[in-house]
Amino acid sequence: MPKLFYKTITQQSTYEIPKIKGSRFFATLFPIESKEQAEEYLVQIKKQYHDATHNCSAYKVGVNLHYDLFGTAIIDPAYKKVNDDGEPANTAGKPILSVLDGAGLQNILCVVTRYFGGTLLGVGGLIQSYSHTAKESLSHSQLVDKEITSQVSLAYDYDQVSLVQHLFSKYDAKVISDSYDQNIKQIVEINI
Repeated sequence: MPKLFYKTITQQSTYEIPKIKGSRFFATLFPIESKEQAEEYLVQIKKQYHDATHNCSAYKVGVNLHYDLFGTAIIDPAYKKVNDDGEPANTAGKPILSVLDGAGLQNILCVVTRYFGGTLLGVGGLIQSYSHTAKESLSHSQLVDKEITSQVSLAYDYDQVSLVQHLFSKYDAKVISDSYDQNIKQIVEINI
């Protein structure tokens, strides 16, 4: 079975673009594994840049794998969320998300922080500024392909150990945790 991968960033990073009509824009990117982790990072950014005019964001987390009619694997996020943080509706969060979607990234949070510079940018200017900031930030980030895996819970009798070990070897399974009672219970990570 061929291995499947999704693309994400390797580490947290921040990148600031040149001022746009006096406003400062910079994006902070985070690799994430859960909605809870994304929300924690959002709280952290809002505390860190509490004096900013806006901390707009978009994130995608989780990996849904399905196949089209021709058997081609399609990878979609399990959950997406955007926030315009006081900017006019759909002028910040959605443009940021569009950049993440266009780059084919999963398990990522992008927060674009804006310090207002005194000149209104208008709807088109805001959309362009937020998407440009996200795009530039991604272009200065290191990307990585991560293998899509799934965790499976198993319970089996001791007389099945050799069979199970053979299957683990065949499918490159990795034991995450195990316990030994009347039978063996394990949580195993396998490639999808």
